[in-house]
Amino acid sequence: MVVAEVGTSAPQGRRLESGFVGADSLGRHYAQPPFPHLGPAVDQAGPVLARELNDAVKRSL
Repeated sequence: MVVAEVGTSAPQGRRLESGFVGADSLGRHYAQPPFPHLGPAVDQAGPVLARELNDAVKRSL
């Protein structure tokens, strides 16, 4: 079985993807709507990535 973990290490990644309403740790108030970018990209590229990883494993055996 091939497993791949896809995500972002950007500190603002979760806030952009899911949105944020409230005060941050510095007391600043936000009403940030969601701006999905990682989720749609994974939905689009996921099947291709899975196929390519699977093919690479098969070639290496």
